[in-house]
Amino acid sequence: MPTRSFLAMAALVTLAGCGGEPAARPDPSPASTPGARGEAQRIESIKADCMKSKGFRYVPFVRPETTGTQDDRKRAAGDYETLRAHRAKYGFGVSSILVHRDPGGGRAEMPENPNYAIRQDLSPAQQKTYAKTSDACEAQAIKQVTGETVTSADDWNLKRNVAVSRTLRRELDGDPELVRLATAMADCMRAKGHQITSISPMDMEEWGRMTFGRRLHELARKENPDIPAYDPENGQGYLPSRLTPAEQRQFLDQEVKAALDDLECGKDFRVAFRPKHDEVSARLWQE
Repeated sequence: MPTRSFLAMAALVTLAGCGGEPAARPDPSPASTPGARGEAQRIESIKADCMKSKGFRYVPFVRPETTGTQDDRKRAAGDYETLRAHRAKYGFGVSSILVHRDPGGGRAEMPENPNYAIRQDLSPAQQKTYAKTSDACEAQAIKQVTGETVTSADDWNLKRNVAVSRTLRRELDGDPELVRLATAMADCMRAKGHQITSISPMDMEEWGRMTFGRRLHELARKENPDIPAYDPENGQGYLPSRLTPAEQRQFLDQEVKAALDDLECGKDFRVAFRPKHDEVSARLWQE
């Protein structure tokens, strides 16, 4: 399999879940609130007109909201048995894609953007021009609707995700009760043999995905020195392409063990962390 970014598969605030189970429910996407959906629809409509003026077909597409599968909802509600079963297969959801080839991690299927097929029908040269035109039209539409100057929708989403992530850290890492519970979780994980370098609430929430994401990324960099340094906040995280099936399985087994330890040690922490995280996240996306 080719070397590829795993962070591109998930919203940045959940930091490369790749189908894994975030302890807190995923942050609302930019198009998950009524106001944001209306904004996204206006952007898509303007982009479609722009693409048409450049000679390309484009279908306005805003991914529909989904409530997920029943297991998704149970995990989001903190159902222990469902969480444990999911982690026993997918771990933190980082290396599981190497073994299960399942980027959805068991999640409900989402409809495919029809513009993927439109682009694939073009010649290689036309696809390159289409991609550049798409970015330029997105930037134009975003500027017109929001006033933001960006290079593409990806650039816009990245900037917003980073801003949300930093605000989450500022508010949650400063919460005394969360700090106390995160410290207790870290002590428990260390007693089980895990190396914990930061005990801030946000770092304890993300340590598993970050730890195994970094390990995979460093293996990918050994295969390809041109891959940039690991930088999850700015969307840099890659999967290696040359692991044998046995090595992939071994990596996932290690991740599963750590994820189950994390589940046990983090029980009290996440009961307090989840609602505070969700409240702050929802408020930020609505601003």
